[in-house]
Amino acid sequence: MPKIVEDEQIFQAVLQVVSERGYAGATTKQMADAANVSEVTLFRKYENKAQLVKQAISYIVEQTDFASSAHYTSDVHADLLRVVQTYQDTAVKHGLFIFALFADLTRYPELIDAMDRPLSIFQSIGALIARYQDEGVLKPEHPLHAVASLLGPLMYIVTIRREKLDSSVPPIDLPAHVTNFLEGRRT
Repeated sequence: MPKIVEDEQIFQAVLQVVSERGYAGATTKQMADAANVSEVTLFRKYENKAQLVKQAISYIVEQTDFASSAHYTSDVHADLLRVVQTYQDTAVKHGLFIFALFADLTRYPELIDAMDRPLSIFQSIGALIARYQDEGVLKPEHPLHAVASLLGPLMYIVTIRREKLDSSVPPIDLPAHVTNFLEGRRT
């Protein structure tokens, strides 16, 4: 009887290997070994390394359910707090993978469309912010600039803490972060 291979097991292995070695340094053999499957199995299921990485990105997006985190409720603080909590959880869990992948994007054109789903998440967060701008709750600015201002500090703090570059950097207080973000942008 053939061994049943779970996609999640493979995607976790891809995340691990790319996090450790970057896209350029990661091989399908290393990914297969980490997933405890044959390299032939990976090629049969995913065709090539780029497809495998793209599927792992889709796995992250599906696991985090950003769509519901960017849901409008008419409570701007609660909505943005939900977004930053989801983003921080994802950054803590998968930040090394994301950074490793971003470092290699410009050198590997086969990965460019891999960012379509993550970018659509930023677009949906931007649409949420734009709705509050349209209602007059937030000052007008490009919604994606506001998204960068909202999420950028989180990634920075998570990176510093994860890499232990400065152990004195405390975790970010998410409710206070959202409050400070809103104070500079309310109409």
